[in-house]
Amino acid sequence: MKTLNEIYTASEMAIKQNFSPKNTSMGTPKINCEIEKNFNKLFIQLKQVFPAITALIKTQLDLDEFKNQWLLAFKENGITTLRQFEIGMKKARQQSTPFVPSPGQFISWCKEGEASDMGLPTVAQVMREFNKYSAEIGFSCQTAEQFPWSHPVMYWIVTDLRKHMRQYNQSEFEVEKRAEMLINKWAKKLSKGDVIPEIRVQLEDKKTCTGYGVFYSHSDEVNAMRERAREKAKRSIAENG
Repeated sequence: MKTLNEIYTASEMAIKQNFSPKNTSMGTPKINCEIEKNFNKLFIQLKQVFPAITALIKTQLDLDEFKNQWLLAFKENGITTLRQFEIGMKKARQQSTPFVPSPGQFISWCKEGEASDMGLPTVAQVMREFNKYSAEIGFSCQTAEQFPWSHPVMYWIVTDLRKHMRQYNQSEFEVEKRAEMLINKWAKKLSKGDVIPEIRVQLEDKKTCTGYGVFYSHSDEVNAMRERAREKAKRSIAENG
């Protein structure tokens, strides 16, 4: 039986020879050779950044199954280029834990970094803008077009989030998951050469929001809901600067 060092050495040698270990027990579907080649390079970096990976991989079978699961996750989520892997590893090197992340967490880092490279906001930034917009719409702002958006894409993302939240009575967690999905969707659009549409303000709505202001008449229930949203936005702004 090979030792752990021999297993890792064989894996690194396979990269130089453009060779990959055979898939074993679970019959994982064929993976694009380029993706697997890139993952071999990624695996060496993962081993260096997350030394506790040695507690998970003790045999050749462990190594093969580890690779199969990660490669399948990459294929299913569109992580196929070396650049995407590099973006994920940049985030990985910022972690303070020795434990290797799940494939899903690493994929999230790849997509978040890819969106950031294109100048798109993070989920946290979107949620802060979402809370602020929810607090002001109907008070100092009567339309979404009047709101002072921090980034052009925020208009399209936040108004979509608010529409779905109200239509499907979504929780904050569900709103955040949709925000992540929309950011990734815009990243793909921009990578294909699409542009963010301009926000066209109607002539009668040229006046923009300047802050928490005029109170308009609503039912007590709606007023209470919006007051809670305003307070939450204020706390978020104070906490995050």
